Amino acid sequence: MPATRRRSAKSAAVAPVIKSSSAQVKVAKYSQNDEIKKVTETPTETQTPTKERRFATNRPVEPKISLEEYVSDFKVRMQINNYEVMEFLEDCKKFYNVVSPHMVKAFNYSKEKIEEWTATPTVEKTEGAE
Repeated sequence: MPATRRRSAKSAAVAPVIKSSSAQVKVAKYSQNDEIKKVTETPTETQTPTKERRFATNRPVEPKISLEEYVSDFKVRMQINNYEVMEFLEDCKKFYNVVSPHMVKAFNYSKEKIEEWTATPTVEKTEGAE
């Protein structure tokens, strides 16, 4: 890297900015309308209501499936859930195995550096000594 020369205060002075009268600033003027219009919205058939229920408002008179079907459906859903949880745990184990050596290395490095900094005596400067 080549050595750079430091500029002195005289050479670093900024030249004064000369303003010319040729540049004119144009300002757009807007007038405020004093008349306030009241707007009311009437719903049309094409507009959808803002809130729409996403579930049934009342319970059906009779269930569509039997108790055995409920139980079998619950068992299938639990099997799917158990499978997904086991897959998640396997992924967590893989992540831990990949990350843990790096974390241990970073921890040990940080610990060594902190011990070095605390072990070195601090040198206090006294006035007049150079």
